[in-house]
Amino acid sequence: MRSALAQPSVSIVLPTHNELRNLKLLIPQIVSRLKNKSIEVIVVDDASTDGSKPWLLKQSKNNGVVIPIFGNKLLGIGKALKRGYSQAKGDCIVSIDADLSFDSKIIPKLVSEVKQGYDLVLASRHTVGGYYEAKTWDIKRKRLISYLSNLILRTLIPIGVSDFSANCRAMKKSLWRKLVLHEKTNIWLIEMIVASAIGGARIRELPVSFIDRRFGISKLRLGREIVSSGYRVVGLVVRYWINRLKKNLTIE
Repeated sequence: MRSALAQPSVSIVLPTHNELRNLKLLIPQIVSRLKNKSIEVIVVDDASTDGSKPWLLKQSKNNGVVIPIFGNKLLGIGKALKRGYSQAKGDCIVSIDADLSFDSKIIPKLVSEVKQGYDLVLASRHTVGGYYEAKTWDIKRKRLISYLSNLILRTLIPIGVSDFSANCRAMKKSLWRKLVLHEKTNIWLIEMIVASAIGGARIRELPVSFIDRRFGISKLRLGREIVSSGYRVVGLVVRYWINRLKKNLTIE
């Protein structure tokens, strides 16, 4: 058991809602992958009804690694991640989906790139070497929309990023402290990248494999997100270009 009093060097943030079966697999994987580092696993659980809360409380009591944060209602992934990031004590903060869509083996790679000097390291499903599993027509539709949306974004925001919307990333805590983010939904993930680029952060991408979840159901309602969030994405694009023109940003 790790000491709850030890200062972690890496904080892993997991936003969750009814992901108990996945958490029981993912958290031990994370601990094993980062066994040579001092870590904390911050689980931001909002309104779960599958027994996640008592299980997380038990893990927190028995294992100083697990730090649960509970909410009484769903406030959006952006809001959940912001709460987790804000509580993180590690110099490197990692966030990843809790549904096992991303293999936890990517986490040490993300951390390593931050330790080598990058401010923000993103895992990409759409870069060379990346993979997006799609076994059904519904998932194929989501993959196509994800690819086209990110293609548009990387054209309008040319900072060398091919996947703006994957919640699989790591950043320096020093960068996080500088960011002021306002979004509450998945758009928060895009806003983080835009704000980091505006601030001159060193950004790096790594290829990652994305597989369909084993347990539970997806919380993303793709059509609703596109309709309700499109204008906010346009606002982020405008924000990027205004600041680029003002500051003559150097794009790495």
